[in-house]
Amino acid sequence: MSVAAASVIRASTSGSRARWLAWSSVALYVAFAGVSLALEFRFVGRVSPIDIWSVAALFACGVVGALIVTTHRTHPIGWMFCGAAVSFGFSFFAREYAIQALVVAPGTLPFGEAMAWFGFWADMPGIAVVALFLPLLFPDGHLPSPRWKPAAYFAGVNVVLAVILTMLAPATYAEAGYPSIRNPIGLDRYAAVFDTIATILQPLLLVLVVISAAALFDRLRRADADERQQLKWFAFAGALVLLSFLIQAASRFAPSLIGPAELFATLAVTALPVAVGVAILRYRLYDIDLIINRTLVYVLLTAILAGVYTAVVALFQRTFVAISGQGSDLAIVMTLFVLATVFTPIKNTLQERVDRRIKPRSAPAITHTASIDDLLMLSELHDRGVLTDDEFAAKKKQVLGI
Repeated sequence: MSVAAASVIRASTSGSRARWLAWSSVALYVAFAGVSLALEFRFVGRVSPIDIWSVAALFACGVVGALIVTTHRTHPIGWMFCGAAVSFGFSFFAREYAIQALVVAPGTLPFGEAMAWFGFWADMPGIAVVALFLPLLFPDGHLPSPRWKPAAYFAGVNVVLAVILTMLAPATYAEAGYPSIRNPIGLDRYAAVFDTIATILQPLLLVLVVISAAALFDRLRRADADERQQLKWFAFAGALVLLSFLIQAASRFAPSLIGPAELFATLAVTALPVAVGVAILRYRLYDIDLIINRTLVYVLLTAILAGVYTAVVALFQRTFVAISGQGSDLAIVMTLFVLATVFTPIKNTLQERVDRRIKPRSAPAITHTASIDDLLMLSELHDRGVLTDDEFAAKKKQVLGI
């Protein structure tokens, strides 16, 4: 056997092992999540749609990670997503198992306290992957430049320290409604010390999140055309995550937003692995401009129509009260008629203004012979197999003028 043939066989075997390990992590997550939902259904009697969607969103993380590994077996982000899915899945399982073993039916399951201990910290590696290391390494799995190595090492040290402290700190499941479940190895006598260290670590972790975001801007400054599109996908998902945090914060002052906040947070978490998968696997990469355009239009449209609806209902109700002395459901019907009348003009106006903001006036990157629509058309032809990879790459360079 020649050296070249042996090298090909080794590479093929290594690739098969990587794919098997990646998809095994997805199967492991499914097992953890399935058992967790079954335990929750057993002691609560139902499983909320938010819980099911959250499980599906984390499942998407694992699947995207496995798809990336299948295509690029050494890509760090693929393995990060696979590991994050297992981390979240095991944490969910450990918590539900501990609640069942220690509160719902004490003595029915072994190792309840051990699983409670895992439940305190098992999801922290997954959180670190998503919040700290993904922005640092996206999209190629490498730092933007060597000067970012200290930031990566600093993040790693902080995460390890935070995990160790959580393992040892006295804590309970009070937030989940089970204050009787405590950290079995929590050092109660040093509670004040742990509180002090946590007070120092929390601002540091926030600083690390800001540093990770700064790494994205640095990468954007150096990026070529394709990488800019990849970063747009990631930034779009990141904006949804940030918006979900803002809505969550607003829900503290407006309790009516609690339900929508949970729903939007789950949607944002779902968008993150999807955006990363599209960006790295390069499936319909250039569709992000159209998605951003439509999102801006419909978010603004929803906000305007919500304001119009509230104002017009109040106006009509006051009018009916002034005329007849009592309110009327006719106010809502008339308001809906007004909304139906103004919907199209408002949408068209918003679309024109968003187009002017997003599409460059002088089109420096895209010449008069092409546009975003041309890129989308080329991508569609490439997906259908009409254009080969080389033909697609050549046409894309021609369109972008590079």
